[in-house]
Amino acid sequence: MRFDRRTAERGVALLACAELLTVARSFDPLGLAVCSVALLALPLRRRFPLATVAATLPATVTEFLWLPAMLAMFVVACRASHRAIAGCGALLFAAALVPWPPAALLDHSRPEVLTMIEGAGLLSLGPIVLGRLLATRDELGDRLADLAASQERERRSEAQRAVARERARLARDMHDTVSHHVGIIAVQSGVLSATEPDGGRRADIEVVREHSVRALEELRDMVGVLRGADAAAAAAVGRTRLADLHGLTAESLLDVSVHIAVAPGPDWDPALEACAFRVVQESLNNVRKHAPGAPVRVSVLAPEGQRSLVVEVSNGPPRADRPAPGLPAGGHGLAGLHERVALVGGSVATRPTPEGGFAVRAVLPR
Repeated sequence: MRFDRRTAERGVALLACAELLTVARSFDPLGLAVCSVALLALPLRRRFPLATVAATLPATVTEFLWLPAMLAMFVVACRASHRAIAGCGALLFAAALVPWPPAALLDHSRPEVLTMIEGAGLLSLGPIVLGRLLATRDELGDRLADLAASQERERRSEAQRAVARERARLARDMHDTVSHHVGIIAVQSGVLSATEPDGGRRADIEVVREHSVRALEELRDMVGVLRGADAAAAAAVGRTRLADLHGLTAESLLDVSVHIAVAPGPDWDPALEACAFRVVQESLNNVRKHAPGAPVRVSVLAPEGQRSLVVEVSNGPPRADRPAPGLPAGGHGLAGLHERVALVGGSVATRPTPEGGFAVRAVLPR
């Protein structure tokens, strides 16, 4: 059970009040004055500990009350400096040693004086020892709490370092695996483009080659970010602005109508623009996977009176003559989209449309 210092102090204060019963019959004007001052000063012991000691000493000198001075000394021992503790302890020792009136000291024998010195020492040293013991315990508790917090910070730092190491490993694996396959596509596309006599087919092959090369470039930039050591790559990954949406939709090989009702410019937050770009990019990617040939409408606008950017991508039902290409879908696209939008404080709503299509609506705060 933990020691409650405040409760113990209140109990001693009540005992100090009860101590009046031991001297009630011998009250005189002097006793009434010193006891009243001592008891009325006790509630101020925490705010003014030194003044409380001074106010309780007369009751100890006159031998009416002992507990108020001891309680005040205990608070000083818990809170004050070593010099203040020594000074107050000496005053309390003197107040407990010298009888009232002081001339009565000459009437005591040597054994009685020694007994008085022993009692005064216990009266003054007891509260000091107990107060310093509790102060040391509190200081030790604070240091243990700091040590526990330091260990927790170290554990978090080690966990972050482990995450960084794992990210670096994943970056290496992703680079080695994906760049191998996409590199083959880029090389083979380049060979086919150079040898294909038909102009239309050659243009389609050139589009495949360009996208393969661009995928390799973005993969390199992403790997640099994952490795956490390439600031230029991190900046390059962020170059997905609202002004790039027309190029994205034009290269999507889909029937896309674009309506951008905002003016791209330097005032826009790059992270916000990148998030809007990725919303459109992922939505178009889902249309290619699940509804090839369906008409798509992309809308980017900033509603009047609202500090937000609204991005909407909707598509019609898939065409019967254009079966889905069977591209792998792990279900991570929409989940990643929600996570990306949440990072900028926005929200995403996805739903099927009554016509059989699908709609994505993201609200991004500015």
